[in-house]
Formats: sequence, structure tokens, C-alpha cells
Amino acid sequence: MSTSTTAPAPSGGTGRTVVRQSADRSRAGTGERIVGGVSRFGLLGMLVLVIAVFSVLTPDTYFTTTNFRLILVNQTVTVIVAMAATLPLLAHYLDASVGPMLGLAQGISIWLISVHGVPVWLALLAVLAVGVAVGLLNSLLVLKFDMSSIIGTLAVGSLLMGLLYMITSGRVLYQNVPPGFTSIARGELAGIPLPLIYLVVLVLVLEFIVVWTPFGQRLYAMDGNLRGAARAGINVRGYTIRAFVGAAVLSSLAGVLLASRVGSAQPTVGEQFLLPAFAAAFLGAAALRPGRVNILGTVIAAYFITFTIAGLQHLGAATWIERVFNGLAVIVGVSVAAWSVRRRRQLAVRHVERLENDTESKGRTTS
Repeated sequence: MSTSTTAPAPSGGTGRTVVRQSADRSRAGTGERIVGGVSRFGLLGMLVLVIAVFSVLTPDTYFTTTNFRLILVNQTVTVIVAMAATLPLLAHYLDASVGPMLGLAQGISIWLISVHGVPVWLALLAVLAVGVAVGLLNSLLVLKFDMSSIIGTLAVGSLLMGLLYMITSGRVLYQNVPPGFTSIARGELAGIPLPLIYLVVLVLVLEFIVVWTPFGQRLYAMDGNLRGAARAGINVRGYTIRAFVGAAVLSSLAGVLLASRVGSAQPTVGEQFLLPAFAAAFLGAAALRPGRVNILGTVIAAYFITFTIAGLQHLGAATWIERVFNGLAVIVGVSVAAWSVRRRRQLAVRHVERLENDTESKGRTTS
């Protein structure tokens, strides 16, 4: 008799507890989805907001087709270098030679074509071969000699800048550059500047490789833990080499594009692209895939930085604002990425705790 009168009470209490837990989970899930959406698309929204604000403030100079066209085209080289920096960052390597590699590539291409009369196609192959060699050198220093990636690639970058000064003799090379070379970056297709077409193709190809092929997934899986990745069956050395070679080749393409657009080779070009490239790569880690560098995020970040700096300069800001903004972008990008990683880990812990609570609740209900 006593059993029949006391049995319903625990069942009802458990039911109310389950309802409360379900409501709490629903509220928490909604909040997490909102925060997650802001984290993923916040930078893209800020890009749209920046364009809208500066278009209202300076409509005669900023909100013009000419200005937007200049920004989009002029930024293509920086975006390509930023994507080059992104590839090693996928596996937590930092390649500080991407800027100097761009400089050497623009120097070699003009030097071979204008000074030595090498055919354009052969000069381009030579530049790409140099890029492959530099990528292999970076991989050798990191993997064989166990150097930190930042130290090894900084040293390589210094070597590359020295080689650039050697082949240019410290002067600008601009004579005898054929139209067949300058047309690579100065032409149009259906009214669209060729550099933008190159950029779109590269973004689509890299995004596919990183997201939809084992290459990108295994680079992400390495995550700086080489021993753990090796135990999981990942060819750490092979993927590291591909990342560094890919970064150097992309930087070489950016150098060729710059040389073709400008029609000259300058001995000082290269290092100034390094900070903007990393600013875009790190800030891009706060977009689309928060806490992880990614190709599309890098592109969004690069144009967010450029459109913002351009807007400030249209308002009369000093030229030094670009360096300050790039530095802030690195700081903010790294900070937000670190926060996103911590948040992702906290969500994983909460998910495990919910599964355990659900299991316990089901057990009590069954009993």
C-alpha cells in the first residue's frame, strides 16, 4: 500500500526536473546559436557596416565605382600573400618569408625578361621553380634542423631580400619590359580586371582544397601537435612540406602579378606586405570558422582592413594609420581566435555534461 502511494511522487519530481532541464538547454542553445552566429559572420557584417558608414560620410569620393574598383584590384596582391601565409598557419606554422618571397619573385621576373631577354613563359616557370625551392628550404629548416618556423623563415626571408638587392643592384628595373608581360595584370575580361579574376579562381581552388580534401583537414588535425598527428597516421612531414611549398608558390604568383601591374622591379618591395598579410590571416580566424584560420575568412579580413583604412584616409587620416590598424588587426585577431578556441572547448565540455545528465535522468525515470 505504501509503495503505491509514494511511487508517483518521485516520478512527478523527476518529470518536472526533466522539463526544467529541457527549458534550460533550450535557452542555453539559443544563446549559443546567437553567439556562434555573431562569431561566424560578425566580421562580414562589420565589412558591410564600414562600407555603408564611409559611403555616407564621404559619398563623393568613397562611394564611387572608381574607388571600389581601385580598392578591389589594388588589394589582390596583398590578399594572395595573406592566403599564402594562411596555409602554414593551418598547421600552426608561421611563414615569415612570404613577403620577401613576393619581393624576390617580382625582381626575378623583371630581371629575366627585361635584362636578359628571357621569354615571358620561361621567366614565369623560373619564378615558380624558385618558389618551390624556397618552400622546400623552409620545410628543411623546420623539419630536419628542428628550427621554430618563425626563426627559420625569418632567416630565409633575409636571404631572399639580399638576393633581390643582388639581382637589381639596389636600383629599380623598368626598361624593356614587354607588353606581353604587363598585359598579365593590366588586361580585362568582359570588363572585369584580370587580377580580380585570378583572385577569385585562387580563392575557390584553395577553399576547395582546404575544406573538401584530406590536405586541409589533416593540416587542421595536426594543430601543432606533430607527435599526436603522426600517431593518428598523418604524414606530418609530407603535409608540412606541401604547406610551405604552397605558401612560397602563392607568394611567387603575387610577386609576378605585382611586377606585371607596375611594370618594374623594386629592391625594397616585399617586407611591407608581411604585416598586412598576417593581419588579414589572424583577423580572418575570427570569421566563418572562429578560432581557426581559413581562406575565406582571410579574404574578408583583408578587404575589411583595406576598406576601413581607405575610409579613414578619405576623411583625412594620416598615412601612419595603416600601420597602426594592421597592428591592431593582428592583436584583435589573435585575441578573438584564442577566445573562440576556449569557447569551443567549453561548449564541448557542456555537451558531454548534458549527455551525462540525460543518461542519469533516463536512469532515474526508468527506475
